[in-house]
Amino acid sequence: MKRRTICEMASCARRLAWRRAGSALTCCVLTTAATGPALADAWIPSAGAGDAQVLYLHESGDRSFPADSFSFTTSPSTREHVNQIRLTGEHGLGQRFSLDYDLRFGFLDRTKTSHGDTVTESSAGPQDQRVTLNLGLHQGARFADAFGVGFVAPGSSASNRPRLDSGQWAIEPIYRAGFQPGFRGLIVDFDIASRLFADGGAAQFRSHVSVSAPLSRRVRLAAKLYVARTVQLSGYNDALDKGELNDVVRIGGDLKFRLTKNIEPVVGYESNIAGIRGHANHRISLGIKIKY
Repeated sequence: MKRRTICEMASCARRLAWRRAGSALTCCVLTTAATGPALADAWIPSAGAGDAQVLYLHESGDRSFPADSFSFTTSPSTREHVNQIRLTGEHGLGQRFSLDYDLRFGFLDRTKTSHGDTVTESSAGPQDQRVTLNLGLHQGARFADAFGVGFVAPGSSASNRPRLDSGQWAIEPIYRAGFQPGFRGLIVDFDIASRLFADGGAAQFRSHVSVSAPLSRRVRLAAKLYVARTVQLSGYNDALDKGELNDVVRIGGDLKFRLTKNIEPVVGYESNIAGIRGHANHRISLGIKIKY
């Protein structure tokens, strides 16, 4: 009788978690339409365990979304090339706590041709650096969720041209959830975050969704969706704070290869399919993840 009661409670909890996750994700997608591969999943590693990933990304494009409205249409724009090196990972602290990090260094070239003259602007240096403290909430085999608070330090000045990042300090509360329904190795991960800039000018609402399944014993394929929406607050300064604006829908996928038990190369592709202001860039990524 006791076992049955516990199972019923667990089943109810899972159904409730699914409903809440679906509602939260739907809300986030609709908010973006009207106007993060997650870097750490919801399963918190044990004390001393974790993973680290070195990632190289190449992003390019010569078309932009409209500056005044959210749209799937684009128009010719400046040509932009971005090369980025990222170090990401998560380290277990024990007692259901962990630290995850996203450290970035970028190279940006932007070329514009006007009246037969070609002008190229270039920037290189550190970008936004984020460290997040996470607390695991539910940590079951089939479902897990966690809440975290991230701290974002700017790598460059807001006065840099072209901008490498927002040039602003920020705090980022984030909720993550993961599901393993037990069907053919399927794993669903999503997170919802709100990045609040210290100057009070804007807030970014972000969500990542990843659905992955094994293609073979060593290869896993993931489909990914990223949406972001920026809300300008009362302290927003149009002349200074444009680096905080980020409105985009990005889709893509990646292949992960389990080379050994602890080493996992990854190849990815993403494309910006809708947004405001930003470039409709395509992104290719190569990386290697090491578990310890």
